[in-house]
Amino acid sequence: MSDAQLDPPACSPWDPTHPPNYGYMPSLAAGIIFTTLFTLAFTAHLIQTLISRRWWLILFATGAAGELLGWIARTWASRCAYSPMAFKIQISTLIFSPALFAAGIYVILGYIIHIFGPHTSPLTAKQYLWIFCTVDFCSLVVQAAGGGIASAAGDELNADLQRGTNTMIAGIIFQLAANLVFTALAASVVAKTHRTGKGLLNVDDRAVSRSDATKTGPATTTRKLRVLVGATGISILALVVRGIYRSIELLQGWRGHLITTERYFLGLDGALMGIAVLVFVVANPGWLLPHKGECTGDQNGEKAADGNESV
Repeated sequence: MSDAQLDPPACSPWDPTHPPNYGYMPSLAAGIIFTTLFTLAFTAHLIQTLISRRWWLILFATGAAGELLGWIARTWASRCAYSPMAFKIQISTLIFSPALFAAGIYVILGYIIHIFGPHTSPLTAKQYLWIFCTVDFCSLVVQAAGGGIASAAGDELNADLQRGTNTMIAGIIFQLAANLVFTALAASVVAKTHRTGKGLLNVDDRAVSRSDATKTGPATTTRKLRVLVGATGISILALVVRGIYRSIELLQGWRGHLITTERYFLGLDGALMGIAVLVFVVANPGWLLPHKGECTGDQNGEKAADGNESV
């Protein structure tokens, strides 16, 4: 971050002796491409939420809106790279928005546990939601605090940004560690449904009735549910790889190689978040998740499914 007292006017041309906070001039073309992409994603998620009436899907629409706001700011910065407002908007929204997609994924896992029964998971559906959303919230608070400290320090001549940077790094690594734990738990749920012989990897195109489910144990899922689980895996992978990139980026500091090289940001943040967002436009949970009575697990899972919409 540069010293604000010495910054040129917001929309000044590139000055090689005084680079902007990014360390480069943000690409206008990239800004337009990603702004268009996230506009389409936000619109699609909002429409799908309204049509399916699964209101928790608003998490995906809100996350896409946050990404959209961040890329609007970066498009603005392509012409006004020295604008502190554009810089702060893009860095805050593009750090916080992925947590909303993570929350949506927690809900999807909860549905899977409801369908196949609580024996498939060490935690209940609501425990996943409360534990990991709390962790994400705490990590974002820590990151926001660190960003505030770094921003305040950046407004002072020759200020040391290390304390704020270290705080942000702690928040990001804490969130990344939680994502890795969640990924391991989600994989164990899929593996346990598979070991029943009628799980997510043993799929046919019909759903069994409630009476059959109570006799045979976990219900045979539909192919649609397998598509959703595959899409969820892709989204989780994109979020985890992005988290690793962000952690290394800040560990190198505000003038490190990663943070001052735009192609890494475009590929390891913008493109990965595009994948994480768009995969649920194509494989939308509103269409792919079964409704009550369509596909259930064992007797305990059946009871849980009755409360499905309360997740």
